[in-house]
Amino acid sequence: MLLPGTPAPFWFVQFFKVVGFVLHLIPMGLWFAGLPVAVLCTLWNCQYSRRYAQRMFGQFPIIMALGINFGIVPLLFLQTTYYKSFYTATILTAWHWIAVIPILIVGYYALYLAAFSYQHNKNNDNNNNSECHCRKNKQQCVCRPAFYGLIASFCLIVIGILISNGLTLMVRTDLWAGIMERTNYYGATTGVANNMRDMALWIRLATMFGLGLITAGVWAVVDSHLLIRAKNHCSCQNAAQQSEESVSDWVTPYRRWTILLSVLLTALGAITLTGTEWAVKNGNCGENITIAYPYFGWIVLLAYLVVVSLLFAGLVARHSGKLITVAVLFHLLTLSGFGIIRQIGQNAGVRQYIDVANMPTNIQWSPLITFLIVFVAGLVVIAWMIRQTVVSVNKPNLES
Repeated sequence: MLLPGTPAPFWFVQFFKVVGFVLHLIPMGLWFAGLPVAVLCTLWNCQYSRRYAQRMFGQFPIIMALGINFGIVPLLFLQTTYYKSFYTATILTAWHWIAVIPILIVGYYALYLAAFSYQHNKNNDNNNNSECHCRKNKQQCVCRPAFYGLIASFCLIVIGILISNGLTLMVRTDLWAGIMERTNYYGATTGVANNMRDMALWIRLATMFGLGLITAGVWAVVDSHLLIRAKNHCSCQNAAQQSEESVSDWVTPYRRWTILLSVLLTALGAITLTGTEWAVKNGNCGENITIAYPYFGWIVLLAYLVVVSLLFAGLVARHSGKLITVAVLFHLLTLSGFGIIRQIGQNAGVRQYIDVANMPTNIQWSPLITFLIVFVAGLVVIAWMIRQTVVSVNKPNLES
C-alpha cells in the first residue's frame, strides 16, 4: 500500500536535484555550445584548430553518455516531488517529449560517425600527406566530420528546445487551462501544445548556451594542459625519445592556442549571461519570467573571474596547472550558484500550485539507501570512463 507523502526529506531532494543538475550541466554545455565550436574548428584551415576538433570529436561520444546519465538524477527527483506540475506539463506537450527519443538516436549516431570519420580522415592524411581527406564535388571540399557534427549539433539544439518547452511550462500554471481547451479532443488532450511563445524558454536556452561556452572554454585548457601527457611511455627507449620529441614540437604552441580559444569562449559566454540578465531586469521578457527564472549579478561576476583566471594562466603557460585548476573551481562555483538559483526559481514558480517545501513526508529507507549505493557506484564507473577517455586520446596515433 502506497502511503501519501514524498519518499525523501525536502533537503535530500533539493540537494541531489541540484547536484545532479550541475553534473548534467558540464557535459551538456560541452555538446550544446562546444560541439558547434568544434565544427567551426574543423572547417578552419589551422593545424591547431583541427587538432582541437579531432580531440573533441574523439571525446564527444563519452561526453554524450555522461550527460544523459547525469540528467537522470535531476529528472528522477523532478518526478518524485514535482509530479503534479511535471506530469501536467509533459502530458500537454506529450508529442514533443516523445520526439526527443528518435532525435537523440540520430544525434548520437551522428556523433559516433563524426568521431569515426575524423580518425578515418586522419589515417588517410598520414597515407596521402594531405591536411584533410575530403570529398570534392564541383570544386567544393566538405569534411565528413563537420557534416556529421553539424547534424548532431542540430539534433541536440532541437532536443534542448523541446525539453525546455516542457520544463518552462511547468511553472506557467496560469496557461494550463487555456492550453487544455485549445488542444483537447472530446475531453482528452492531444499532447501537441507548446510554450514556444514564452520568452522564459529562449532566455533559458541563451543562458544554457552562455554557460556552455564557458564550460567549453574551460575544458579546452583542461584537456590541453592536464590531459595531454608530455611523454608517451613505450617499451623501446628510442621510441619513447622520438615520441617525446614529436609531442613537444606541437604541445606547447597548441596549449597557448587553446588558452586564446578559451579566453574567447569564456568572454562570449560572460557577455551572453550579461545580456540575458539585462533583458530580465529591464522587463523585456514577460511578466512571469522573474518568478520562473531569476537572475543575479554575481553569476556573471563569477563568469568574468573565470576569464581573468584563464588570462593569468596564459601569462605562465608552461606552469599554468594550478591557475587552470582555480579557473575550473570558479566555473564549478558558477554552475553551482546557477543551479541553486534556478531551483529557488522553480520552487517559487510552482508554489501557487504545489508547495514542495511543506509537502508531507513519508521516508522510504530502502529506496533511499539503494539510490545512494547506486549513485556512488555510478560515480566510480564514470570516473573509470573518464580515465579511459584520457588514455584513448593520449595514444601516440592520436597525438602525432
